[in-house]
Amino acid sequence: MQLVFLHGPPAAGKFTIATEVAARTGWGVFHNHLTLDLARPFFPFGSEPFWALVRELRLAALRAAAERGAGTVLYTSCYDHPVDLGFYEEIEAILAASGGAVIPVYLQCDVAELERRVTGESRVAMGKVRTVEGLHAQLCRWNCVAIPRDGTLRVVTDGKTAPQCAEEIIERLRLGR
Repeated sequence: MQLVFLHGPPAAGKFTIATEVAARTGWGVFHNHLTLDLARPFFPFGSEPFWALVRELRLAALRAAAERGAGTVLYTSCYDHPVDLGFYEEIEAILAASGGAVIPVYLQCDVAELERRVTGESRVAMGKVRTVEGLHAQLCRWNCVAIPRDGTLRVVTDGKTAPQCAEEIIERLRLGR
């Protein structure tokens, strides 16, 4: 199993671009917000038990997919460094144990563009951050930088459509990054 780990700040286009890549390649998209929905009935959103369950659900799904030989899957994350590094390393270990690999792809976007995008209607339906104030609060709280790996692919999403970004990612992955 190959896991394309799309990460970047809120509103960088992670899920939208993942969906575009999937439409062109047939790869699956791990919609990690669904794990939030699974955990909500059990614990208050944002509580320690809530996030522990979300983590377990995500790792269990990835482990099962890797062990059963899933193909290429796109995973999206607002990776917060160094807080999320241990989780990322667990994902790397799960895939490596089954002969797979994680391919980190960082979606870079200027704050002005993030501010413009964050109020989009699609974000409301998915329960994502959808105000400029909320965006800035998360940008202050999280260190949304590229995962510290030599092969991390960086894609600037400013001024590009999701289809353009998807095509760039697909082409660059074909060339071995």
